[in-house]
Amino acid sequence: MTTRAVSNPVGVILILGMTVLSVGALVAVGGAVIDDTRADAERSQMENSMSAFSSKASLVGLGESGHQRFSLGRVSQGRVDVREDAGNVRIWVERPDCEDDDCEIANTSMGAVVYENDGREIAYQGGGVWARQDDFSRMLSPPEFHYRGETLTFPIINVTGNGAASGDIRGAVSSEKESQWLYPDGSPLTNPLSNGTVYVEIESEYCNGWQSFFEGRMQESPRQECGENDIVKIALDASLSPVFGAAITSYEDTSNDNPDVENHREGIDPPPADSEIESRVGECSEWGSIESPVSAGTHCTEDPDEFRDLTIDTTDGDVGIIINDVDNDGITDTGDIDIEGDGTMEVYLNSSGGIDISGNNEININGDPEQFIIYVHSDSKEIKLSGTVDYAGGIYAPNATLDKGGNITVEGSIVVREFGITNKGATFNHAESMNDITPELGTDLVNYVHVSERSVKVELG
Repeated sequence: MTTRAVSNPVGVILILGMTVLSVGALVAVGGAVIDDTRADAERSQMENSMSAFSSKASLVGLGESGHQRFSLGRVSQGRVDVREDAGNVRIWVERPDCEDDDCEIANTSMGAVVYENDGREIAYQGGGVWARQDDFSRMLSPPEFHYRGETLTFPIINVTGNGAASGDIRGAVSSEKESQWLYPDGSPLTNPLSNGTVYVEIESEYCNGWQSFFEGRMQESPRQECGENDIVKIALDASLSPVFGAAITSYEDTSNDNPDVENHREGIDPPPADSEIESRVGECSEWGSIESPVSAGTHCTEDPDEFRDLTIDTTDGDVGIIINDVDNDGITDTGDIDIEGDGTMEVYLNSSGGIDISGNNEININGDPEQFIIYVHSDSKEIKLSGTVDYAGGIYAPNATLDKGGNITVEGSIVVREFGITNKGATFNHAESMNDITPELGTDLVNYVHVSERSVKVELG
């Protein structure tokens, strides 16, 4: 047999072998692509199905129906199960008259109906639909959490049940028990809330989705963002109305009743104005000096010493002074501040240095108190008034202590964390006209809270 005679069959065998291998590889790759395509199509279909399920479950959860049948379609790539331990919601209020759990509104489970396929999930929880892959989740449709116009409404829908299924997924969702009102419920808390902070804490496997939902509806970022513990927490400060409703408003009083105070609101934890102050700072495009007389409009400076011995001309409109204290020296003495015209003068102080007014200072003594307000960032811990100070206006410094003392006369309203002036020569009178001031604090406020819980039972099959 010649070499040429052998080479033809060998060549044919090699070609056939390569063809078989190529076809096998194509079949394997094609099969994987087909599986991925099917999985993607099934997840897309499940997003729509879960949104439809959300509508039916919410009808039961909100008490509009006692029983609903549902179909999630055919599931061949994954499975659907009910997880009673998928999350938890806790709501409470912090304020001076709350001890232990007296002001806890809710602390309850929040289950979920979950479709899972190769580590990816589509889930119904809390009235919303969420998608999750690995450690990240996102919102597909919003939960039953409503915050509008200083009113929080949160019907907590708790999913119960068990079991898992694949194939043609059908089932029923029904009311497990009557809706339970959690707040208001006759506890020490009543509507409208006038003091304190309402906290909403969500523990969930879909924490990132909840966080993005809150970020889209809150003026401030969540107080606690999702981490390894899958917990996000938001805060809503109870409205303080009127904000300047007393000569002194404070959480704590250490003055020993020595100063002459016309009226004092105690035990008040005022909401911060930090977001509004920071927003005003962010709107400043140019930083410079402030020249007297100060004309209408907004004036920005990084040197608090510029706020000294000024005539404020409000004849042509209101005046705003934004102080971004880069050295954190604070305002030290103001000298004499005079306001001309009928407009207002607002000062926004972004500093940790606070205010120290001493010596002889006459501030707006010829104007109306409601014309002059200083808003102080919570980084500032101290407001000092000493020497001879005549002040007509308001100071809003919700995290600071007002202390020192001297021949002090204030006509207007001061809001601080602690009132610590112990000097008998100090006088604080309230100007009723300041009750009409409603400042924009740039924070999330709440007057009315409505929270209920309703368990819905999900049965698969």
